[in-house]
Amino acid sequence: MPIQATPVVVNASYSNWVVTPDEIRMFMRDYPNMNILLADREFSDEEILRAFKMTISQANIIARPTEYTETNFPNAYTLQLGVAAYLLRTESFRQLRNQAQFQDGNIQPVGIDVKQGEYLQQSAQLNAEFMQNITTIKVTENMSTFGMFRSPVAQTAYIR
Repeated sequence: MPIQATPVVVNASYSNWVVTPDEIRMFMRDYPNMNILLADREFSDEEILRAFKMTISQANIIARPTEYTETNFPNAYTLQLGVAAYLLRTESFRQLRNQAQFQDGNIQPVGIDVKQGEYLQQSAQLNAEFMQNITTIKVTENMSTFGMFRSPVAQTAYIR
């Protein structure tokens, strides 16, 4: 029996990222063999890269300003949740815009792009966990500096 192999090309531009676009695809099961109705990927590479950009932008303004990037994001799982939430939310917009149902005679109605609610619900769940995680991360980072600075309230004891 001959051995068949598929060459793997590693994209060096993602080598130092906390989470890569391929890992997002794996998390979301966005592969042609998993998308039976589409027989293709649901999200393009461009859409995934934009989701990274927007998710990190959102994380940078939550709780306190930060300068996170794809390479220094503090937690891979949290970034993965945020990117997936963004992608599902954008797909829910498309689903809503293209929602249609057809019925012919006594055949059960067949819907095309009628999963908008499910996409939006899953996006909301992932986004809630993302927001909770990133807030916890930032609060924890702030707590690590607690012993270094005195609060203005503590200084009032010395001013009296």
